[in-house]
Amino acid sequence: MPKPKTNLILNSKPQSQITLSEYITAIAWSANSKYLAAATASGEIILIDEAKAGNDIAQKQTELQAPTEISVDCLGFSADGRWLAAGGQDGKVRVWDLGGDQPAIASTIDLGKTWIEHLVWHPTRSEFAFGLGKYLQVWSAETLDIVTTLHFEQSTVLAIAWHPNGEYLSVGGDGGIKVWAAQDWYEDPILFEMPTAAAKMVWNPSGEYLVASTLDNLVVVMQWLGKDFDASPWRMQGFPGKIRYFDWTASKTSPLLASSSGSDVVVWEKHADLNVGWEGEVIKGHNNIVGFVAFKPKTETLASADENGRIAIWKDAKDWVQALETPMGEITALQWQPQGKKLAAANADGQLMLWTESSQGKGFR
Repeated sequence: MPKPKTNLILNSKPQSQITLSEYITAIAWSANSKYLAAATASGEIILIDEAKAGNDIAQKQTELQAPTEISVDCLGFSADGRWLAAGGQDGKVRVWDLGGDQPAIASTIDLGKTWIEHLVWHPTRSEFAFGLGKYLQVWSAETLDIVTTLHFEQSTVLAIAWHPNGEYLSVGGDGGIKVWAAQDWYEDPILFEMPTAAAKMVWNPSGEYLVASTLDNLVVVMQWLGKDFDASPWRMQGFPGKIRYFDWTASKTSPLLASSSGSDVVVWEKHADLNVGWEGEVIKGHNNIVGFVAFKPKTETLASADENGRIAIWKDAKDWVQALETPMGEITALQWQPQGKKLAAANADGQLMLWTESSQGKGFR
């Protein structure tokens, strides 16, 4: 186990902590860092207003939905922070308008018995996409109407990711990835074939690369050329188990990609020699399965969290700086505040924890 550095990135103890009714399934920050939302396996949804004075998040929270005993599995904010959408096991997508004095439910979209597991907002417009069995729908929060319905065909939709410029929507499932152009939804999508189903997908912030994992533990990094992928993607194999999470950031020389599989965290960097491709370095700080990795926005500071409640913080995506104090419960969600001054984590016991930036660590970027 590596020895931690002396300077801390975050204060060791949480700034605040609250306990919800059940296993926390998802958390989300708004892009302006004003709001933090959390959802649970019992259907509870809360909203925390970070703009209100005081440090106690229990005093700043609003219950948007009381427990229903039906899981909510995905939620997210529109780019401008005005809208919050959530979906789950009951086949409904609920949309709240946060633009008034108090949050108000704007619409409940009833989609029958289909379990809503994936929901992603457009990077600039108030539109969100979600999976609906073998179909995908895009809705406008402002008009509360369907923008388009897309048919994936091969299987249930397993992954959704907007290109950072908002002009393309990538959808993964059995057989690979389809990419639709938002300017013409009726145009045939670009198809990137894979031997098995694409299970996870993440674009890097500049939109130059898309990483995807398959159900047989293969990782593929594709270079986006503006309207199609390069014909020669990079393939990485030999992972100890399924790929549980990806995250991207940029170094001074190239993009950095972090992945978690088993108890390993691997940081990948694109080599200058195209024949070498991407080189990975395993960083060791966990003895249990790592479910999440997350780069502090626009930095090489990395957080990783495992199923035993351990959260490790890494400087320069390689040097272990500290371990955050948490209850010994599986970390079920991990996300940096977009401003990078706070880190939120949730666990299987329904605890939501918030750490703030340490004055010792302000020199780390």
